[in-house]
Amino acid sequence: MSHPLIIDLDGTLVRTDTLFEAFAGALFRQPLDTFAALLELRHGRAAFKRRLFELGQCNYALLPLRTDLIDFIKREKETGREIHLVSAADQNVVEAVCERLGIFDTLKGSDGNQNLKGIAKAKYLKDKYPDGFGYAGDSTADVPVWREAEEIIIAGAEPVVHRKIKRLGWSVSAVFDEHGDRFKLWMRAARLHQWAKNGLLFVPLFLGHVYSDPDAILRTIFGFIAIGLVASGTYLLNDLADLEADRAHPTKCDRPLAAGNLKIFHALVGAPVSIIAGLSISFAISTNFALVVMGYLAITLAYSFRLKRVPLLDTFLLGSLFTLRIVMGTVLAGVAFSEWILTFSMFFFFSLSLAKRHVEIVRKALKTEGEIKGRGYLTSDAVLTLSLGMASAMSSLMILVLYLVFEAQPQGFYQTPAWLWVAPISVALWTLRIWLLAHRGELDDDPVAFAIRDKLSIYLGAGVVSAIGLAIL
Repeated sequence: MSHPLIIDLDGTLVRTDTLFEAFAGALFRQPLDTFAALLELRHGRAAFKRRLFELGQCNYALLPLRTDLIDFIKREKETGREIHLVSAADQNVVEAVCERLGIFDTLKGSDGNQNLKGIAKAKYLKDKYPDGFGYAGDSTADVPVWREAEEIIIAGAEPVVHRKIKRLGWSVSAVFDEHGDRFKLWMRAARLHQWAKNGLLFVPLFLGHVYSDPDAILRTIFGFIAIGLVASGTYLLNDLADLEADRAHPTKCDRPLAAGNLKIFHALVGAPVSIIAGLSISFAISTNFALVVMGYLAITLAYSFRLKRVPLLDTFLLGSLFTLRIVMGTVLAGVAFSEWILTFSMFFFFSLSLAKRHVEIVRKALKTEGEIKGRGYLTSDAVLTLSLGMASAMSSLMILVLYLVFEAQPQGFYQTPAWLWVAPISVALWTLRIWLLAHRGELDDDPVAFAIRDKLSIYLGAGVVSAIGLAIL
């Protein structure tokens, strides 16, 4: 019979690192306790891992698995080969992750005192299996283990690991790697397509009729970049906070962090770097602009850490973030605030935020009744979100009409103001369509992301822009 096969956990069996999964889960739910847990590092990494498990804020049963490796393990087990899992993760974590699989003969993890990693793991395995063993790992920390192994299997390793194995001249019996384009993965995680929302910064520039002012244009362009960087950083934080809910979601489970295609540690570093860069640009542009950006950041962080779980308040805050973009644009353009536009924005984007939640509720209701994971909504709330969303949409249309009658047309700036009526008609058609699709469960999770890919939405938007241009001429 062949020698036993030993499988690593973090990055190998699961496409993520359980230590950072536990840290991220605890950070967004028990931040003070999480920072206090860092003190356990005085007693070693094993003690720190045990403390994070005790905080109990990670659902290990939902961690993304490396399915091709699991299929290989099952085939080996069918031949009668012994399969053991040995990991530097805490013993409790190992048991929690592997409980659903039932394919391992034994499970061994760190015990709170010894961190079973690298040289310590190699010594343990050499003493435990003196007649030899095969080992499946993923990182440079596994090199000492591979040095003692009779068989080398690589799963989910970075290119640097492959280069090191090649330099050592070792033979690899199997490779399980599924690395995608890292640049594209980062663009998805940073929601680069969501930067389209930041186009709202240019609205005051045009409605305030200062689009011929080069300084205002330049400030707005740099403001667009600044808020984009801040928003991308907050999207990363939001995905870290939402890992469990995303993995239970039919489409969000494919997000790079939820699927394990990007490392949690990289996101924990990348998020603050992106936010700091955006804030630095903001202060370089204008102190007033930076203060609004900081308000945006404060609301977003409060939303990610806690308030996203409060029904209705979450959608109100999302609508507020859109309106804050118009406030930013007003500050950058140096024009007077329009109460009409700001009020329209609040009602309109509150409606779209409700549509986003409504489609989640409808889809959940089609499968089963109960609570929407990580959101606080029940499937029975569909009537409420529909009625509030439609009422808010109609209110925004009324405000837009009143704006045209009492502010836009009396200015005398537009030569042919009749063309302006294309705007409320187009907005009405688009909003009604959004709610029709949302109620049918056919809308994408984000109406804005849907709009930038939907041909009819693009045509209606182009029609509004053209009509405003014709009104000016």
